[in-house]
Amino acid sequence: IPISQLWPVEIRCDLTQHVVGASLTVVRYEKDKKRPTIIPGQHVFDHLGRTFIALPAGSYRFEVQHQPRPQVLVALKSSRVEVGSATTVRLQSIQIPTPQLAVQGFRRLELTQLGIRSILPTGAVSWKRNAQAENVSLVLSKDESYRIRVFGSNEYAQVALWKELKTNEIRRIQETAETMVRSSFGWQSESLPPVAAGVKLDFPDSQYEFPITNNSLFLTNRRFLKLGYWFQIKNGRKVVFHPRGYTLPQAPSDHLFELGGPLVGRASAAILTNENLGSPNARQLWTDICLMDPQGHILDHQKSSIDWNWEVQMRDGAAPPKPPLTQEAVQRLGNVTDTVLLKARYQLDQPAELVLSPERFVARKSKRVSTTSPAYMNWRTSAYLAKVERSLSEIASEREIPLTPSYRVKLTWWLNSGAVGGHGGTRMPLSGMVGDFTWFRHPWAISHELLHGFGYGHDEDMNRTDRVVQKRFLEHKWFVADHPNHVPEFLIQPNADLTEFVPGKPVDLLNLIDLERDTLSGEWKLENGVLFTPTSSGGRLKLPVEAPASYELLMVVTRLKGRDTLGLEIVAGEKNNGTMLALDGWLGRACGLHFLDGRAGDQNESTYQGGVFPDQKEHTILCRVTPQSVFVEVDDNRIIDWHGDPKRFRHSSDSVVSRGRELFLAETKNVSYRISKIQLRTIKSLE
Repeated sequence: IPISQLWPVEIRCDLTQHVVGASLTVVRYEKDKKRPTIIPGQHVFDHLGRTFIALPAGSYRFEVQHQPRPQVLVALKSSRVEVGSATTVRLQSIQIPTPQLAVQGFRRLELTQLGIRSILPTGAVSWKRNAQAENVSLVLSKDESYRIRVFGSNEYAQVALWKELKTNEIRRIQETAETMVRSSFGWQSESLPPVAAGVKLDFPDSQYEFPITNNSLFLTNRRFLKLGYWFQIKNGRKVVFHPRGYTLPQAPSDHLFELGGPLVGRASAAILTNENLGSPNARQLWTDICLMDPQGHILDHQKSSIDWNWEVQMRDGAAPPKPPLTQEAVQRLGNVTDTVLLKARYQLDQPAELVLSPERFVARKSKRVSTTSPAYMNWRTSAYLAKVERSLSEIASEREIPLTPSYRVKLTWWLNSGAVGGHGGTRMPLSGMVGDFTWFRHPWAISHELLHGFGYGHDEDMNRTDRVVQKRFLEHKWFVADHPNHVPEFLIQPNADLTEFVPGKPVDLLNLIDLERDTLSGEWKLENGVLFTPTSSGGRLKLPVEAPASYELLMVVTRLKGRDTLGLEIVAGEKNNGTMLALDGWLGRACGLHFLDGRAGDQNESTYQGGVFPDQKEHTILCRVTPQSVFVEVDDNRIIDWHGDPKRFRHSSDSVVSRGRELFLAETKNVSYRISKIQLRTIKSLE
């Protein structure tokens, strides 16, 4: 801006001692911009309580947020100032001693924390009672309004409020019971009797930790919060639980936080890629075992003093294979639910031991994002998917191009420290999900990788958009802080749309096949319990089973000759709708659910670009079918995760339509496969 268009502006404060060395924030408002602009540069108040700045004509606000001493909060601001000539702005202030907190029905409440928001989209100054700052003095502007956060307590009640008040109302912060949720804390039966206990609450702008008893109450006007808790038992051992999110009912109402209860063991395992082991295809067995309370809180064994130790074992007694896994080791692991055991030893009131078969990852889905994760990690998965959804929303907003209704992201995990994104999906470090319990923090690299899916390369436009998305994440956190009634848009309730499955005993279908009875076409062979597909003619074979409503098929397959389709004809839904899962189809170029919506398997929403039998080695295929979904993994790598109405399945006009709930194997010409395992399990929802 040419210097001739700048006007000198002097900002003066009447309480000089509180602003010396403080920085001035200047915000400009323009009609054609949705957001105010922060004027760059540092402008510091001198010993006379003044600072100077040259500004072009326009509409501005000026603010000082400063904490010269632990017990003093300075929050001065102006109303809108029109600059069009030399201007003096006087920040007239008043001092307020420690405010009183008055809540109807609760006497002798003492203030313990106070935060005062900035006029900016982010930031606040805050005070917390401690030995160095037992009280607080506020320096505020006259006749202004402030958004504040206030915590207080008496001998049995804790209060957390977010309000907007005028300056003179802050001397005595008042609230009525009708605007708050009144929460209590109860211990479930079968809980170990605690001799001491406490909770830690996480809010968008702060944390609040306090001890609890059976008589403790917590009052708040906030709907959504995160709660973790701990308790100590008679022998001195301390048990700490990771937090999870809660949505409280609308005020006025009562709520009970149920804590404790019988602890159950949960475990999970998966074979995942880990390029850190030296090869792009290197794989490693990932395992986890934990204790969990009935409310879904997972025990934090690192912070608990329970002598937690755990190990991985193989059911056959052999040593677990070390990473990187060879192909032989992958085949030996097979279905980890059947081959791996996880053992943990710990002590609460007495020594205890867990021996668990690991659960497989289960399918998860939000509005636009699908993934898999351990069945018991509901909160962490919910939080991560919500943040991916927010990233997509912010990217679309910044690009000013709405997302199409069909836009979807497949999110997969690996053990690498890096991440990869593109049109085929996004792959992120598993540690970024299992180790993150926050709702508002931008996940490392997620918007960067999602931008690749929109066609962005590594250039300044991508970097700029990534920075904007991360900035808006921070702004959204403070927006939620300012609006205590806010409930997250993408919240996934722990027991809604997150189906957990209990598998039945496996049925060995190879032992049940009768080639004379089950062959429909082609020359199939059974030798020593191994099935060989036709070598040149193609063929079709009925599997001797009727599929249940929900089921898993596990197959171990080796490609012997050629490169083309091995088909598994499956059935789903009440109307017995059938489709063919085509593996290595189209000369090894694609896999998919054939004739979904009448479109070939290489040209519909289930399509996986690439083959799954690149060599003549054994590969493990897992196909899980429910009335609303088809999920396919090859060697623990997900290739299909389809959700929808099975009425969309179609058969090609020249195929033989399946009858009832029958399943079939099919093969094209000039290929041959060796199948050493076909197992079927009935699965049902965990209730």
